[in-house]
Amino acid sequence: MKKLLAIIVLGLLFSGNVNAQSMIPLKQYVKENKQYAKDPITLTYVLKRCASGYLYAAAITKDKDPKTGEDLLNAYRTAITFTGDILMEKMNWTADVAMKSIRTDLDNMMKFYEKDGNESFAKTGLYMMDNYIGEDLKFCKGIVEAIK
Repeated sequence: MKKLLAIIVLGLLFSGNVNAQSMIPLKQYVKENKQYAKDPITLTYVLKRCASGYLYAAAITKDKDPKTGEDLLNAYRTAITFTGDILMEKMNWTADVAMKSIRTDLDNMMKFYEKDGNESFAKTGLYMMDNYIGEDLKFCKGIVEAIK
């Protein structure tokens, strides 16, 4: 009986750690939405995630490494500008409507990155390594380079 109880407790502990991340990695999202580039909603979701990831990374990097922080801000600007262009061209949104959508989604995504990054730091001493945040930034690098 004690062994069964221990197995159940350990199972609950491990399953809680697996689901602790607020968002799925972008690579997984794209894999599950193979046609994402053809749909302006899913494409702009990916771009907003990239922009918010870059903005988060810039915020925690800028004091320690200003050059890298500036590079991350430039990647953020590229992703966010392209997002706005798609929303206005493909969705026929006004600049104001597109900006409101972008601002709302970025604010929400940034909260998740901050929460998960802080939890990662508390556990490992690193904000973006060995978690989906670092994976997202690696994935987004290819997207931003393709936009340029």
